[in-house]
Amino acid sequence: MAVYSYEAVSSSGKIVRSTYEAADREGVLEMLKEKNLYPVKIDLATGIEIKTKFARHRTTINTRDIAFFCRQVSALLDAGIPIADALSIISQQIANKKLQTAVAEISDEVQTGISFSEAMKKQGVFPDLLVHMIASGEVSGTLNFVMRRMAEDYEKEYSMKKKISGAMVYPILIMVVAICAVVFVITSVLPRFVAMFESSGVELPLATQMLINLSEFIRGNWLLLLLALGLMVYFLIRFVRTSEGRFWLDSLKLKLPIIGGLNKKIISARFTRTLSSLLKSGIPLMQSLEYVAAVVGNKIIRGKIINIKEDISKGANLTDSVRKAKFFEPVLIHMVKIGEDSGKLDEVMENTARIYDDEVDSSVQGLTSIIEPLMIIFMAVVVGALVFAIISPMFDMAQTLEM
Repeated sequence: MAVYSYEAVSSSGKIVRSTYEAADREGVLEMLKEKNLYPVKIDLATGIEIKTKFARHRTTINTRDIAFFCRQVSALLDAGIPIADALSIISQQIANKKLQTAVAEISDEVQTGISFSEAMKKQGVFPDLLVHMIASGEVSGTLNFVMRRMAEDYEKEYSMKKKISGAMVYPILIMVVAICAVVFVITSVLPRFVAMFESSGVELPLATQMLINLSEFIRGNWLLLLLALGLMVYFLIRFVRTSEGRFWLDSLKLKLPIIGGLNKKIISARFTRTLSSLLKSGIPLMQSLEYVAAVVGNKIIRGKIINIKEDISKGANLTDSVRKAKFFEPVLIHMVKIGEDSGKLDEVMENTARIYDDEVDSSVQGLTSIIEPLMIIFMAVVVGALVFAIISPMFDMAQTLEM
């Protein structure tokens, strides 16, 4: 198989440029014929074109850009603009180059008769959930509603991530500053006092002696320590990328004090919001649970949702299956029951998602209010310990001189 770059003209006269993987040029010609495209030029793709093609298929587009894309499509469809024209307009306004290229290629393929969802799926950079939702919207004739709904969901998801990352900036910054300050004092400031302490003949306190020993160890082995730290980070990253490592990390996220409770609320918000969107788009419950499991963001909870789906396939109702999972809070289980009994599960899940979104906001604010004083106390303890270890021998030296 080889990658070919081609230039062709559609029936409307528009020039289409892209790449295609095929066994030979005949395979490319056959593909163009199926799309009703007239070939102008077909060449073997250059190294740069191949790299760009496969780099785009290896990674997805971030949540903020997807939300912007969905919002734009929804607005243009509401204005009565056909989807092919809407995509062409949007491709000229997107700042993200990867998304811009993908949307331009989708626009070209849609104009040749390929469905919007199928063209998106071929790009390999959009979330599966979005592709399936668009496919559902195309079948039901509610694509503008689906795009508006997905824009809202992705905007909420991005907002949630931004608030959480923002709450973590301060403690991480304080931690880095504290570590740098300690290393600077131990390696640069403390050695200047060592000679004075030794010449005075004063017996050093245990804390001071331990600090001096640590200083000598760091200064004598700093290169080895940096190498060890780098290797530790490298192997930790590799471990987390494995199935076992991901499972361990996801389990840790749920068990950590404070952070664990926040993660549970985030997962519950994502579960209810996604399930509501899928059901409102007409996707059956069993298929909706499959998509929810894929986007919930935690391997442990993903397994629980798959178990919920299996229980329902055996005849159990959703309420009992969710209760059996032993993860979701009683209020969510109660809301699921109300939704099932009333036949309005999509609406009830939407309201529940709003409740959890508010709880996540409150939890993030509470986390920030807790972390800030803890960081201040941490800095005070670190600085105080360093000052005590350095100043204490100096008081002993002063008393010796007075005698």
